[in-house]
Parts: sequence; C-alpha cells; structure tokens
Amino acid sequence: MYNTWRHKSTTIILEIELIRMGKLNALHKKLLLVLAGYMIANIAIGQTLVNGLQQQFTFYQINNYNEKVFVHTDKTFYLAGESIWFKLYCVDENFHKPSDISRVAYVEIISAEKKAVLQAKISLNEGSGNGSLIIPSYVVSGNYVLRAYTKWMENFDADYFFQTPITIVNTLKPGVVKTETQTRSYQVSFFPEGGNLVEGIQSKIAFKVVDEHGEPVDCSGAVTNSNNNTIATFQSLKFGMGSFNFTPKSNENYKAIIKLEDTTITQQLPASYKKGYVMHTENTDDDHIKVSVSTNTNNAIAYLLVHSQNVLKDFQQANISNGESNFIIDKNKLADGISVITIFNSAKQPVCERLYFKKPASRLNIQLQADNNHYSIRKPVNVSINTSQHFNKPAMANMSVAIFMIDSLQTSNYNDIFSYLLLSSELKGKITSPEYYFQLNDKEADEAADNLMLTQGWRRFKWENLLQDKKPYFEFLPEHEGLVIDGTISNTSNAPAQNIDATLTVPGEDFQLADAKSNANGKLLFNVKRFYGTDNIIVKTDSNYRITITSAFSDKFSQYASTAFTIPAQSKNDLLFRSINVQADNAYLINEKQHAYSYDAEDTSLFYGMPDKRYYLDNYTRFTSMEEVMREYVTEVHVRKESDQFRFRVSDFSTKTFFDTDPLILFDGMPVTNATRIILFDPLKIKRLDVVARKYYYGNIITDGIVSFTTYRGDLADIPLTAGEIVVKFDGLQHEREFYSPVYSTDEQIKNRLPDLRNVLYWSPKIETGADGKAGFNFYTSDITGKFACIVQGITADGFAGSNMITFDVTK
Repeated sequence: MYNTWRHKSTTIILEIELIRMGKLNALHKKLLLVLAGYMIANIAIGQTLVNGLQQQFTFYQINNYNEKVFVHTDKTFYLAGESIWFKLYCVDENFHKPSDISRVAYVEIISAEKKAVLQAKISLNEGSGNGSLIIPSYVVSGNYVLRAYTKWMENFDADYFFQTPITIVNTLKPGVVKTETQTRSYQVSFFPEGGNLVEGIQSKIAFKVVDEHGEPVDCSGAVTNSNNNTIATFQSLKFGMGSFNFTPKSNENYKAIIKLEDTTITQQLPASYKKGYVMHTENTDDDHIKVSVSTNTNNAIAYLLVHSQNVLKDFQQANISNGESNFIIDKNKLADGISVITIFNSAKQPVCERLYFKKPASRLNIQLQADNNHYSIRKPVNVSINTSQHFNKPAMANMSVAIFMIDSLQTSNYNDIFSYLLLSSELKGKITSPEYYFQLNDKEADEAADNLMLTQGWRRFKWENLLQDKKPYFEFLPEHEGLVIDGTISNTSNAPAQNIDATLTVPGEDFQLADAKSNANGKLLFNVKRFYGTDNIIVKTDSNYRITITSAFSDKFSQYASTAFTIPAQSKNDLLFRSINVQADNAYLINEKQHAYSYDAEDTSLFYGMPDKRYYLDNYTRFTSMEEVMREYVTEVHVRKESDQFRFRVSDFSTKTFFDTDPLILFDGMPVTNATRIILFDPLKIKRLDVVARKYYYGNIITDGIVSFTTYRGDLADIPLTAGEIVVKFDGLQHEREFYSPVYSTDEQIKNRLPDLRNVLYWSPKIETGADGKAGFNFYTSDITGKFACIVQGITADGFAGSNMITFDVTK
C-alpha cells in the first residue's frame, strides 16, 4: 500500500514544475517520502467514504507541502556594534520533523518601514543552521523584526515566515531615550463563531481590541439595538479578547459601545443574514467535542471535515432535523495544537468554519541544572542537560543555548519553539504570550485559547481552489542541493527571452560552474551549491542578450506590526552601562573577535572531478606564448588555426582519435568560446591546465572534452571580458562564525587586567544529547555582575520540541 501511493504521488507533487525547470532529481524522491506518510493517513479515512470531498482535500494539501522555520536568538535587545547570534530550526509543517528539503535559509532584520537593514543566507543541514549578524554603526535605534524563511516558503503568504521582534539601540546617535507617546488609536473587531450572524439563531461572538501597534487593550462594553436598549454586555477576559452570546433579530441594527481606559468607541456589529448557518463548539468531556449546527435553510444534510497540521483527521455526515444537526469529534483523533473544523452544506459548499486548540499531551522535556546559583566574576559555570519524552524516556535532541544578562532593557521573556510550532505559526499576526495557552488544568487559559481561535484564526488555503482541483503554481523551487542564484535574461527590446543558455562562474582555483536555460518568463536558476562568502561572479550568455542577477530575498511582507519604540527614562543608567561596556569590549577585543571565525571544510572538488590529464606549468620549461605551451606539452589537445582563428580539438582517450567539434574551454571556470583568447594570453600567469579527454555531460552542456586553465590567484588575471560577459559582486552563504568565550583556568588568566565586559556569556547552536538524553556545557562568567538567564531550546528527530530556562546571579 505504501509503495503504491508513494509512486502514485510521484506524478502529483511538483512534477510539472520540476520537469518545467529541468530539476527532476533526488529532491523529488526526498519530498515524496516526506509527503507519502500523511498522504496514507488521509487516504485511510477516504477509503471508508463514498463522498469525494475528503479526497479533494487530500490531494490539494499534498500539492501544497510547506516548511516552517523557527529562530532562537541569543537575546532580544542589542546595541550597535553587538552581534545577533541565532540558530535556525527548519521543519516540515505537517509533523514538525527536521526538514532536509531546503539547504538554505534567508534571515533579515526588517525596519518599521518594511526595509531590510541586515540580511544573510544561512546553510542548512538536516533542518538546522546557524549564523550571526554584526549590527553596524549606521543602523538607527528602533524596534525591528527578525524574519526567516526558505526559498520554498516564498511560494506562500509572507505570514508563513518566522517573525520575532528585536530592539536595536544606537547610542552613538542622539535621542535614543524616548517617553511614551500620548496619541493612541484602536482597532475593534468582532468575529461570529463559524463566520456569520444569522437572524433568529443565537451565535457566540468573539471580540478583540488592539492599539496602533497591535498590542492588546482590555475593554468592557454593551450591545444596543436601534432603540438603544442594551441587548448584551461583555468584558475582555485576557489580552484584549473576550466573547458573548447574541441572537440578532430581523430588521434590526446593532451597535457595540466599547469602553477603554482613555476613550469610548461606538461600532456597528457585523451584519446578519436572513438565511444561513451557525455553528457552536463545546467540550462535552475530556475526550469529546460537540459541534452543533443550526440553520434556517432547507438543506437536509451537513458534512463536517476536520484537519490538523494539514492532515485530514475526521469526516462526518449528519442529517439536519428541525434546523439542527450535531457532530461528536473524538479528541484523540486530533493532532496536538490547532485543528480546523469546517461545515459543508449538501452541495458541498463550506458554510461555517473555526479553529480548535488541543493542548499537547507531550513535548520535549529539557531539565537544566547549574552547579550553583551564585557565582563570582571570572568563575566557571557548569550546566548539565537531561532531555526526555513520554514517561520520562531519554530522548536525543538537537539544541541551542544562550546565556545573557537580565536588566530593565533585556527581560527573560523568550520566543519558545514549542508554542511557536504548535500555535503561533498556525495563526496570523502577533500572538501575545503564546506560552500562556499551554497551561494545563486552567479554565481561564482554556477560555482565552478559544477566544484566540475565534479572533485570530485563518485558513492557509481557499476552499474554492480546492473544490475546483486547481493545481498550485510554484515560482520558487526548494534549494535542496545548496544555494541557487536567480537571474533574468532579456533581449535587445528588454523583453524576457526564453530557452536561452547561460552560465555562471564563481572563479577561483577550485571554481564553480553552473548552467541554466531561461523559462518563458526569462528566469534563470544557477545552482552554485557551496558558494560561501562575498565574491565576484561572472555571468555569460550570447552577446544579443542581457542578464540581470536578482535578489534572493523576498519582497513580500506580512502585516506584522512593530511595537512603539520607547526606552523609559528609568532605564537610562542601564543603557549607559551597556553602551560603555560594548564600546570598550569592541575596542579591547577587536583582534580576538576578528580571529574568532571557524570555517567548515567545504567541498573543493571541481564539477568534472579529477581530469584525465593535469599539467602544472611550473614543472615545465616556460614558453612565452600559449601556442608553444599547447603544441609542445599538451598532447591531448590539437591546436588548429583557421582564418587567423585558433581552435582546440581534444583527443578521446577511449578511441585515441580527436573529436571533430570544439571542447568546453574554461578560464578560471569561465567558459571561453574562442580559443584565440587563450592563445593570446600570457602563459606565465597560468598555474594549471586540466584536460578531460572524453565526451562530458553537465546540466544542459554536452561537450567533446574539457580544457580548463587556472591562474595563480583564480581571479581571471585581468583577461579582457567580451560582450555577453558581466562581473557581479555577490553575497553567498555566510561562513559559520565562532562565539568568543574566554577561559579563566589559570591564575594568570584570572588576574589579566584586560576587562571582560560580555553581557552574553555563552552561545552555542550545537548542543546534542545522546541516547541517554544527557549533555552538558561550561563557560566562564565575565566582569559584569547581575542576574543571568540560561535558555535552552531544541527538537528531536521525530518532531518533539521544547525549551527551558534557569537563572543565576554573578556578584563580586
């Protein structure tokens, strides 16, 4: 059964796009394996039903596979000159297991004006990666949003992107201490359960009040009719949200009078319909949910569909009697977190919908234990970690840890991976204190969670697309093998050019060569895989066309609102203290920080592997012309001259005869179509010459042999460029940077008069527990005293996430 559906899905998922882009490869198989599991889960339900609605849902969701990204940062408050350290966790959106589909993630710091002030491309390996951003002196003070996503996630709404607020203060610019603004505005929204109000049918209405920055505002109020009679009253329960019951009558207008701390707002309630459906959901006991459907239409049948994490969980049919119909849902069928409950009429049209939150039964438990609660300066701190899952069974986990100072500017509050994956990432907009909703045995938290589901719920797809079997169009392919550089090609009329070949070279001794063929929109995709750091790239095509390299970062933005930037006057001393320490730390430790880089070993093999023949020209008598070099030494290449132009022919090792067509000629990795350019070049600048003496296939390139010339510096050695060749400076993947953490294990180190002013004592993105669930780490305190927080976050291979925090004090 599994193999049957796995192979069937090969014709479903992304195949059209992958074939169109010429990228049908190992990525296809890996993506299918991820999707096949929940496809089987969906089909298992569908096999017992005659109705085709659940089957349409299944195949639509399979074609809309997505990822989630979570970012753990070292802290949330920064000064210019400091570094933002971060760890990325990339998971599939269905089971939250680490995703190996994307090998690159994009991280940006976005201003309130929706402008990126810092950006980085981060390499991912088995669903995790890490990096850092140094905050430059030109960044202005303000509240920013750190967002992260993969190229595949760009196919969907920007609300899918990970987003979290951070604060940056530049003390080198005046006026950073601000007081609260006195001008405020508010937004009041009402949300009938299920979607609509219907005349004569009681509905539950949830409401939410936020200010101009999206922050919740508590309120109270009343609903009045056209005669100003009070019909209902309400009071917010938590985070500006609440609910009340209300039955609209025909030919009536209703308004809500909302009382806030500093003003009163009058607003019309949503209009009611004469005919329609109303749904109501309630927990009947710990294991069951009752969904009641009321209608004043003539429909005799209603359908209920429930899906969790994009997997179909339940499908029921019920008769409507006297305008009422009831469904009972077994909670044990639902996944932890958010489920979507949809009601359809007899014509299979969606008529009501809402979200339901099921508190998770299990999570990754992380126990932290420091060897003390109080430390003096420059002393060792040892922390042990124990990770477990069900019934305290030890669990292997991939984690990250941050230890930072707490004060009036930097709190111990943090974005939790567990609540993000199961709650925040499934809702649109800003969620205040998401961890609050996970409290067990708390009726107020349960009611608040229900209000959240009603006011902030959203569906990530359109039912009309699903019911019409619309196939999605994917503009962006997942970067499964590494970095892909995007470009566009146009003709002399500036119109997109289709089916035009182009190459991209990252020059160097171990150069990279990528080829691409433009699609109908003139788009080019160059797979450069292992391109790290900032370097020049050379893009080449026919001289009748022009290539433009496009930004890899998304130009889509969500409605995520930054909070107002204020630093209370009472925090002035803390800000001064931090500012002096950061400036001094950067001045004293500039050398240590410059050398604190650790580069991963990169694959330096050339695309053609080991050549059939390699010449190091310094091992031979040097000639003053390339023609002499080629004729005297390189016997595998025949040099011909035709009409004042030179041509190369490579000998086929297998047949011992020369090919009849030109080989692929490379100069520091850049294709050269005219051998005369090589013959006229100074041979004293050539270090190495490789010959591939056989027919070779590489992407769209089919060539009778390869002749590759490499200069001493791999930088093209000032060879003149021709029409169709352009040089572009490009930022590749970020090199991994090592966090500087000094050691004070000797008296000499302890007595060193060089000040240690770190407010982040330790950062590690690579903490792993073994099969026994145990790990540990150690570090040293700095010269700064105060309270410090230690936060560890992580995830297991099967998708269980968790976090924990402990604190300790440092005194003199």
